[in-house]
Amino acid sequence: MNRKSVKLATAVVVSAGLLAGATACGSGNGGASSSAPKAPPKATLNQINPVDTAALRQGGTLNFPVDEYSTQWNSLNAASQNTVAVTTTMAPLLPSLFHSTPDNKRTPNPNYLSKVSTAVKHGRQVTTYAVNPRARWSDGTPITWKDFRADWQAQNGKNPKYTPVSTSGYEQISSVAEGSDARHVVVTYATPFSEWQTLFSPLYPASQIDTPQKFDAGYKNRIPVTAGPFKVSRMDPTTKVVSEVRDPHWWGPKPVLDGINFRTLDAASTPGAFASGEIDVEDIGPDVAAYKQAQKVPHTSIRVAGAPNLRQMVVNGASPLLKDVRVRRALFMALDRQAIGKADLNGLPFPAQPLDNHFLVNNDVAYKDNAGSLGRYDPTAAGRQLDAAGWKPHGDVREKDGKPLELTLTIPSGTPIAANEAQLFTAMLKNVGIKLDTKVKPSDDFFNDVSAGKFDLTLFSGIGSVPFFPLTNGAASFVSPKHGNVGQNYSRIGTAGIDADMHKAGTEVGHSAYLADLDAADAGLWKLAANLPLYQRPQIVATKSDVANYGAFGFQDTDWTRIGFTE
Repeated sequence: MNRKSVKLATAVVVSAGLLAGATACGSGNGGASSSAPKAPPKATLNQINPVDTAALRQGGTLNFPVDEYSTQWNSLNAASQNTVAVTTTMAPLLPSLFHSTPDNKRTPNPNYLSKVSTAVKHGRQVTTYAVNPRARWSDGTPITWKDFRADWQAQNGKNPKYTPVSTSGYEQISSVAEGSDARHVVVTYATPFSEWQTLFSPLYPASQIDTPQKFDAGYKNRIPVTAGPFKVSRMDPTTKVVSEVRDPHWWGPKPVLDGINFRTLDAASTPGAFASGEIDVEDIGPDVAAYKQAQKVPHTSIRVAGAPNLRQMVVNGASPLLKDVRVRRALFMALDRQAIGKADLNGLPFPAQPLDNHFLVNNDVAYKDNAGSLGRYDPTAAGRQLDAAGWKPHGDVREKDGKPLELTLTIPSGTPIAANEAQLFTAMLKNVGIKLDTKVKPSDDFFNDVSAGKFDLTLFSGIGSVPFFPLTNGAASFVSPKHGNVGQNYSRIGTAGIDADMHKAGTEVGHSAYLADLDAADAGLWKLAANLPLYQRPQIVATKSDVANYGAFGFQDTDWTRIGFTE
């Protein structure tokens, strides 16, 4: 899957591949210091309060906040915007084929796979999956090779009537076929795909997505078929709550919890809901006020990690005033990312460091600064770019052909960090003669506008999917739009060169060559000036102190069967 969008931070995509990215941070589960460290947490540890499930209180309901109630629950569909709200709500319900350890190593999920292997045969990469014979969908049908085929056909980019979030990896597959029986899946690649472990997770049933019409309508305003430890018991669009309970037909380890309520709350309401006990966990991220408030709540644990998450500004390259790359580059150089990060993260146990890579976060072992001059705060150089583009000084606001250089920044309601950033952006851009107007959209409508291109600039967070693969995680945000489908490339622009570098990275067998291609693609993205990474988004999670096996996971995946409450 791709890096997921969340309104509190930044937007990105997720991948599955060679690179072991950053993981969680710190040890212990108590409150964190208010003084920021000089470097991000090391990518080796996480804080989730690990407790053996046998020692936990059996039962109970976890009240879990999400930031929107979706109309499209097919997270593979571009209409879902692949938001954290959708992917998190669906995670306890659908197959995910691999687990990820805190150091970002992958192992097959035995609940769904009895065995998996990949090898080069006759010059072609062939991956064979043996599906757990007990694995079945909630409608009683077994999980078979046909489900894999349907997911591939919906995401390989060959049929323009499908609108997937991303085609990365799937477009390199030449066939998905039945093996020795229906439970054995043989996937053959036309060209090698280094991040093959990212594919088919989550897996959706063929019965609901095997035509373009079903792909759009199967999970629209409903969740008809599942195959996880939990099932949907109620969806309430009025209260905006999705309730899930144990699925008695689940064949894997029995979940500790009786159920989970995914409650829709905007960022402004979440801290109060946590303080009042309405919810049991809170994703604080870079919200300083929420962090300070959570520290004051009795019986609270603050858990911190360094995950593959970031905050970014997205520039709509299709907007009339932003089609000129010189204007986009001027924006990059006019914004002081160090000051923005310091203002956003002041008071949090996480450093404010500009992020100079679109694929990897600062504490990743392979992180490299590819930004060049576009990563440096330089208002004078920004002015020169605008001069060259024909935007001449005219009082406080530059003009061209009698029209002012006036842009709109679209942000979601109830998001204090975005409101603070809007003020900083307005002042910084004013210094170079750009007028910035802020438009606040209702939380539920925000990503609809972003997906439709109804913005000049916007801000949101990108949450890396785990297992984390940097190419697949990022490619959907940057690949050139095809057949009018932008997928997750909300900037709406790209280049053949960047596409080629990303494609080449995905076919590399050698790790060094893979990283070199990734760096080449990243350097091209900086020159294109469409997405501006601001900083690595802190993974700071507040939980009730009795919540076990949940918190700041870093690069470890969430095992929903193990979450529970201590006695």
